[in-house]
Formats: sequence, structure tokens, C-alpha cells
Amino acid sequence: MKSDESFEREVRASLRASAAGSAPDQLAARIGEIPSREPSPRARGRGLRSFARLAVNLAAAAVVVIAVAALIVSRNGGNLPAGGQPTGSASLATQGASAATPAASAMPSAAASPSATLPSATPPAASTSPVPPATPSASTALLGLSPASVTFVSPNDGWVLGTGSCSGAPCAAIRRTADGGRTWAAVSAPHAAIVPGGYQGAPGISGIRFADARNGWAFGPDLWATHDGGATWARLTIAGLPADAAIVALETARGTVHAVVLDGQDYRVASSPVGADDFRLSAVRVPVGAGPVPSVQLVLSGVAGWLIENDRTVVGGARLVNGAWVAWQPPCADVVGPAFLAASSPTELAAACDVGLWGTSTGDHLYLSHDGGSRFVESGAAVPLQMAAQVASASQSVIVVGGSDATGAVLVATFDGGRTWAVVAHLGAVAIADLGFTTATQGVVITASANGTASLLMTRDGGRTWRAVGSTGG
Repeated sequence: MKSDESFEREVRASLRASAAGSAPDQLAARIGEIPSREPSPRARGRGLRSFARLAVNLAAAAVVVIAVAALIVSRNGGNLPAGGQPTGSASLATQGASAATPAASAMPSAAASPSATLPSATPPAASTSPVPPATPSASTALLGLSPASVTFVSPNDGWVLGTGSCSGAPCAAIRRTADGGRTWAAVSAPHAAIVPGGYQGAPGISGIRFADARNGWAFGPDLWATHDGGATWARLTIAGLPADAAIVALETARGTVHAVVLDGQDYRVASSPVGADDFRLSAVRVPVGAGPVPSVQLVLSGVAGWLIENDRTVVGGARLVNGAWVAWQPPCADVVGPAFLAASSPTELAAACDVGLWGTSTGDHLYLSHDGGSRFVESGAAVPLQMAAQVASASQSVIVVGGSDATGAVLVATFDGGRTWAVVAHLGAVAIADLGFTTATQGVVITASANGTASLLMTRDGGRTWRAVGSTGG
């Protein structure tokens, strides 16, 4: 039998992976089957309190956390740690800012301690100049909505999905902006529960994407569509799949919507014209993998697209070529750790990879592709994070990575293609979701805290500063 310490290490890394995407129903059982291999000394050195801080990333995935917590209680006699930290994943897309899952896929659960144990291998310093914390403000600008997912189809037009109040009870709610997030109006939402993190054990939704002013989708794990700008919503099923098949990621570009679905032990992509509910399944399959918590990222840019799956390490992927999804070897398949992908054009991709997390760790590194993903080359200095969990690319040179350092959740950015890095936002004890760019200058990120509150932050200067919507100048 493994020691409590060994078990804690495995669950910590598993929680981190789950924050980048949705977890299957059998999560608790599969965690009990985690193999005995331990992560590298870098991960081991973070200690139990760092693991507890990481649990904050899953507060939105409360059911998952409860299942894991029950296992931990059984191991250490009911002595649960306190703490928490972030996660997620994303890309540039003029039709909708963000990606994956991630999350839409970032999710927390308990207050974090800023004095958590530091890792044995200290990451390189990001910047010597202080960065003011991007403190989330009250959500008055979002009319009381606690945001879970955001999408923009232009610099002005966007939608936020989150938890609102219907007759005094929590319910799914949507707000729309026509002025770049400065003011918001309530619009209709699907009659569905908000499911933090898209957890597949309960029906509901966790993400939102629009292709244009009329066509949009709410998903994760269920699938809803609107073709009248959100005035009405309809629950959809995909032909050839069970009615309760889980949608784990969804993005749209160039008149087509693509949804990643869990089909047995494989992930597949179902695609439809944006104006019709005519989803057709691709032939390519990506296996779930042998790890305890698989997670999927779906990234689109123009006519190109990429799917990458992590299950503790990079498991497999698929690529959209000439309108068809085909098998693809994703980056960092040989680094013994997960990878997080973003694209700023059909040819320019960025991958943040946690090299050696399950072997000999060397930290987080950036890899770039200039040919649409056929070849990736490491670029510049190591990313100054203890754990990377989201990446967004505004251009070939401007890349923002969300993750954690000794202070909690942070955003770090490079403006020279990875040669140098700087901290651009201290976010504190929160999870990170839907990090992405709508244009080369305008981007979004959602943060969720341990107490269940969430905030939308935006940048209007290409990632250099981030301000909470509703704060001065937000």
C-alpha cells in the first residue's frame, strides 16, 4: 500500500490535470487505481499545503473535489489540509475568446494560504518590478452574475454564462455586451444547471461560445443551441451517440462549430454548420488514456484546428486539415508531462509544457510552431511558473500563460516570442478559466475564488495590464 504522502502527490497532479478539462463519472474509482509512479522532485517538493492550494483550482468542480476529499480523509484519518490554486486553457479566436476547457475548465475549492511551502526547484524570476494585484471587483457590471465562461465574436460583442438568481434560487444566466464589456444586459439562458467544470456526473452546462450575433452554444456536459441570439435555446443530441454523451469542449470558426464528445473510451469531434444542428462525427478517435483524469483542449484558428488530450502526460491529438479531422502528433508527447496549446493564426501555435513532471522535472517551457503544428521548437527561457495551466496567444510574439507561483495564481507574458517573461497580473487564490484573446490587443480571463465568487478580467493593451470588469476603466 502506498503511503499517505505518495497518495497525496498522485492526487495533487490528478487534480491539476482535471482542472484543464472535465473528468469522467468514474473519477473516484480511477483515482483509487492510480499507479505507484510518483512525480518528479520538483512536484514532490511542493508539500501538502501546496497540494491543498491546488485544490482551489477545482472549487468549480465541487463534485470532483468532494469525491477526492473523501479518499483523502480515508487515507489520513480525516485531517484535511486547507488551501488552493489555479488552472485552465485557451487560444486567440476572433469569433470567441478562449478555449478548452479546461475548463472552460478551471475550477477551485478552499481558501489558499500565501505561506504555502515553496517547491524545491525555484522557477526563474519573471520580473523585478512590482505588479499590482488584479483584484476582482464586485460583479455589479454583470448585473449580479457570477461568471463561469465568456465568449466574444468581435471587440464589442460578447456573452458571459454564469450563475444568476431565478426567483431567489441559483440558475444559469447569460449577460450580453455590445460595447466591449463596459455595460451588460440580461438575455435568456437555457433551462439548465450550471455544472462547475463540466463534470460529467450531472446534467448541465459550464461553457458558452457564439459564432456570430445569432448562433451560439451552451455546453459541458450537455449541449444547447440558439439561432436567434439567445432568445430561445434548444437541447441537442448528436446522432450516433447516447443522449447523455458528454460534450467536453466546443469551439467555432469559419462557419462551423466543432464539439469534442466522449464516446466510450475515445474522444471524437462532431462538427456542424453554425446555422444548423447537423452534427457529424469524425472518423478519427483519440483514446482516453490510462491516467486517472483525462482532459481535452480544442483550439481553432481560421480553417485550422487542433485537439490535444492530457492524461497526466500528453496522450494524443487530432488536427483539422482541409475540413476533416485527422490523427496528429501533438507537441511534448515525449516530455513526461502535460502540454497546453494556443494559436494566433492557422500557422502560429504556442505550447506551454510541464517538462518532466512525472520524471526528472526541468520546469515549464514554451514551444512554438510556425507551420501549423507539424514541428515545434523550444523558444527562450523557461516559463517562470511552478505550474502552467492555460496559455493564450495574441500574436507570434505575444503569449500569455496562466498558472501559479509562490504567490498564488498569476498571469505571465512574453512580448518577444519567449525570450523574456514578466508577471502581468497577480490573481491570488483563484482558479483561471477562459484565458484568451479576441484581437491582438483585447483579451479575457475568468477567475474563481474559493468562496464561490467569480470575476471577469479584460486586457485592452495586448496582455500588459488586466482589469476586472466593473472596476475603474474596466
